[in-house]
Amino acid sequence: MNTFVTFTALLLVGLASTAPVNDDILHIDNELFPELFVIYTGENDITNLVVPVNSLNFEDEPDDEEAFASATAGIYIFFVEENKGLFVLQNKTATKLLENGNDISAASDDNKAVFFGASDGIYTFNAEKKTAEKYGTLTDNIINIAVANATNEIFILTADHIVYKVTEDGTNKEEVTEVEDAQQIVLDSSNNLYFVNSKKQVHVRLYEDGTVKKIKDLPAHPSSVKLLRPPIVIDDSVPVISGKKAFLAYSNGTAEFAEIILDTKPTAYSVEPSLLVYAAHDKKIYECNILNIVVLGLLQEGLEELSEVKSHFSGQTSEIQNMATKSMKTIRAN
Repeated sequence: MNTFVTFTALLLVGLASTAPVNDDILHIDNELFPELFVIYTGENDITNLVVPVNSLNFEDEPDDEEAFASATAGIYIFFVEENKGLFVLQNKTATKLLENGNDISAASDDNKAVFFGASDGIYTFNAEKKTAEKYGTLTDNIINIAVANATNEIFILTADHIVYKVTEDGTNKEEVTEVEDAQQIVLDSSNNLYFVNSKKQVHVRLYEDGTVKKIKDLPAHPSSVKLLRPPIVIDDSVPVISGKKAFLAYSNGTAEFAEIILDTKPTAYSVEPSLLVYAAHDKKIYECNILNIVVLGLLQEGLEELSEVKSHFSGQTSEIQNMATKSMKTIRAN
């Protein structure tokens, strides 16, 4: 099962349950991803991909699995295409928002705000006009942005690798001095801040008291490290791609191997919506609805991989249904 379908299914279910679904190590090879799941084809690589799990995309809570499937229609997908800019994709139509946008973030709660980090500060999304509007007064060159849950705080990583906490509607910033040499930042559900330094080491700064811990149990000298925004169904942890291996890093300073090896890696990922997973590969964006495949059984003729995935998870449909329900209730509760 070396396809995008299998990768997304195992990445999501394996990480979200913090345990592999079987005893096999999955290898993702260089086979083509199914064209059935392509929702966008660009001119250059997609380097960033975010699907907000707030009320912008999930305003109403579906009351059953079929309602969940229909609720995913028309959602907003934000991405950065190399040398092209920052875009929003809805119903397979892309709209350019910023020429100089670098990153996207939104809290996992019941507001509709989406923020962009750009080379000249912070912007916010105007859904009615499908435009980006300047937020606050900062003019920093921002390479990463992370919006905290249940607060008015935004964390930014600037091009000179300094992390700031932004408050007062984007007019005030305060350096987060506990975090040094950050190359990437991501927040978990409790606003703990995970970062990678120039030595490719992963650390976590606890939101409660600012304590910084180095994440243990990760490869010592990986060729690369990528932090992912966590699926909404997991707490106090974030996915980490270290070299070719997928891990889950916890706020207590430990990590767990997810038994996935990526011989071919997507250029961007979005696993935040739980059972709706996105990845970018070869200048294309792919969408995989695990619930449709496994629970509703919406199999497409000629795509044998779907039947294989459905069979692989045939004994876990109740857990997957519960995950879909938890995804929506988590958003509603915040």
